[in-house]
Amino acid sequence: MPSSSDLPVATPLPATPAAAAPQRINLPNPRHAQRLPPHIGKAQFERVRQAAYRLPQVVKPGDFIAERSTGFEEHLDRLGYVLLQKAVSGARPSRWIAPDLFDVALAHIDVVGDGPAVRPLMLERNATLEAHGVSRHAGVWTRLISHGLTLSEPGWRVPVLFHVPVDAQPVWDFYRTGDVAALGAALGSPLPYPQAAELVAHLELMLERSRVHNPRHLESLLPRLQSECATPQALPELKASLTRAQERWEHRVTELDTIEGLNTELAFQGYPDTFDKARRLQRSVTLYVGPPNSGKTHAAFERLAQAHNGAYLAPLRLLALEGRDRLVGRGVPCSLLTGEENVPATDSRVVSSTIEMVGTNKPIDVAVIDEAQMIFDGSRGWAWTQAIVAVPANEVIIICSAYAVPAIENLLGLCGERCTVRHFERKQHVELLAQPVPISALKLGDAVVAFSRRDVLMLRDQIAASGHPVSVIYGALPPEVRRREAERFATGESHILVATDAIGMGLNLPIRRVLFSTMTKFDGQGDRTLQESEVHQIAGRAGRYGIHEEGFVGVLKEAEPTAARTLKELLPRTPRAPLDFKAPVAPNGWHVDTIASRLHKTKLREVLGVFMEQLKLDDAHFAVAELDQMLDLAEQLDRCAAALSLKERFTYAQAPVDTRTENQVQAFLGWASSHALTGQAGTPWFLSDVDGHSRLDRMEQALRACTLWLWLDLRFPGAYGHLDEVIELRSQLNDGIERQLKGKRPLAQVRSRQQQRR
Repeated sequence: MPSSSDLPVATPLPATPAAAAPQRINLPNPRHAQRLPPHIGKAQFERVRQAAYRLPQVVKPGDFIAERSTGFEEHLDRLGYVLLQKAVSGARPSRWIAPDLFDVALAHIDVVGDGPAVRPLMLERNATLEAHGVSRHAGVWTRLISHGLTLSEPGWRVPVLFHVPVDAQPVWDFYRTGDVAALGAALGSPLPYPQAAELVAHLELMLERSRVHNPRHLESLLPRLQSECATPQALPELKASLTRAQERWEHRVTELDTIEGLNTELAFQGYPDTFDKARRLQRSVTLYVGPPNSGKTHAAFERLAQAHNGAYLAPLRLLALEGRDRLVGRGVPCSLLTGEENVPATDSRVVSSTIEMVGTNKPIDVAVIDEAQMIFDGSRGWAWTQAIVAVPANEVIIICSAYAVPAIENLLGLCGERCTVRHFERKQHVELLAQPVPISALKLGDAVVAFSRRDVLMLRDQIAASGHPVSVIYGALPPEVRRREAERFATGESHILVATDAIGMGLNLPIRRVLFSTMTKFDGQGDRTLQESEVHQIAGRAGRYGIHEEGFVGVLKEAEPTAARTLKELLPRTPRAPLDFKAPVAPNGWHVDTIASRLHKTKLREVLGVFMEQLKLDDAHFAVAELDQMLDLAEQLDRCAAALSLKERFTYAQAPVDTRTENQVQAFLGWASSHALTGQAGTPWFLSDVDGHSRLDRMEQALRACTLWLWLDLRFPGAYGHLDEVIELRSQLNDGIERQLKGKRPLAQVRSRQQQRR
């Protein structure tokens, strides 16, 4: 914005005698009477004032000075302009006119008029002026001209834009007549840039310097230079802007070269090669393929029990617990390693762990990777990619569904490995029920499937009201409670199981009939119809060898009207892998350290951004995993826990935070912030706020917080602590949740009674 000293000033006219016409005019500002031309009487002034909002000669403060600037409304007064219309607060600014433009304005009104059609006509003529590059800046008319400068680099042309003054009279004439030809004749041919030679010399020096600095990326400099020259400015300022643009270009191309080097250094063109321990082994890989209840998991554990040492990699903590118990039951000492606990066993030969905890450095005899079709999962699939290519085992057993075989074979091929496929056949037949089953007709051994906690608890209450003992399983339940609920159903203590699709993953239960309460689920973005793979995984839990010779699958009568038809259509279909599947890859600590050190970045969000957006994966085979939650946490950790090292913030960003619960997110960030400032996370809120008699949802929320606290303590020993209290509270909460779920009273009544008691 030009300063007041650079702006045109309307020359005040000499004061008129006391008897002159201006004394008879009712001016918005009486002091401006002396600024009026002597021949402007009341009638002439009123004509201009009434037409103020449609006259091109009239201006407002915003045409000269930025809004909210000091003295905004008084600025034109200081320049000698005459006030025509006062500002209306919150509605419109004031309107002003230079004294020497009264006659021009009156002539304009005489020809153009002052009716409703004038405004659109002026807008049209404004557009024509803009097309000719003519505009008004702080009361001065200028023309914007583009002059192309040709440089020595072949094909390089840089248009420089600049303003030249324009005589106002042809502009006022055009506003009055609309004669485009006359306007063009008055403007004449565009002038050349007056300092073209000096500017070209400066550009050539920059070009020569850039050729020496990085000739490979030279082409990317041109649009930067063109962008700077597209902003009209004085030559000294333009040369300075161009120099800064070149410096930014140099920094960027240096960074690009570094990133290209990182692609090689991080081996993203051959991701499996980053895990040298696995690549040094001559791994024998076998895929155990078959539907649920086909015996493939049993066979895998038979082999694992015979191994000198080994690992079982499970998708859930619950299945890791179950895997450990299987092995211990066979007399095989087995340790447990999950996100929140490390429970070593004496003389342990095998570790049962969650998939994310896979060890990639210590060679072992046998590794079993369970539920490998989870590689298609958008948020967690990267863990199966990593385990399949990275586990350093002489023998690798991968348990999966048939539709995942081609993707896994391709991934192993990138490791230079082949696999043997061992097929398992289901020993029981699963039959589609001819008719929907009403809730009132449920029998011992039935499992009802829903897809939300709310629906599970609602169905539990409805079924319990008919006299059936009910077990429930859903994602928010801790593994210990899920196991107890499963055991109650397996022993016959409860007759009916109500569960989410969690039963479709690994749990062996004596289910005779699987009944869908709906054929749709919410996937985080909206409701969708179940996929073939989901239907097969869940339906496959019907029938258990040695208990039920056959299984049945159907829908509840209370489901949506189209549910039975949808199930009938989906069940015969063969599940398929996603089209154009690429194995998902997530960053690890080595990636983060390498990117940060090479690019000199200290913010975790920026480092992860480079990983996601700039590193070039082998596009034919790999893709960056969905890391939205990690990126969001990283950005917040950079703000509130910047004192932590980059490695520590990266660890925090991987924590199992329930981002759907704002209270947990804020508690988590508070712990991290306290850790950064004091070295201690503080005292967890849930130790004093919740107990085994709290509301069900409060206990579930507190259990998730307990899990998160234990996860963080395992990775930051000494910063968290309170382990005995947290573990004791977790046990109380497990008991409290189980007690409520076993109760015959509807859970809604339980909650109401607890609230009254409190």
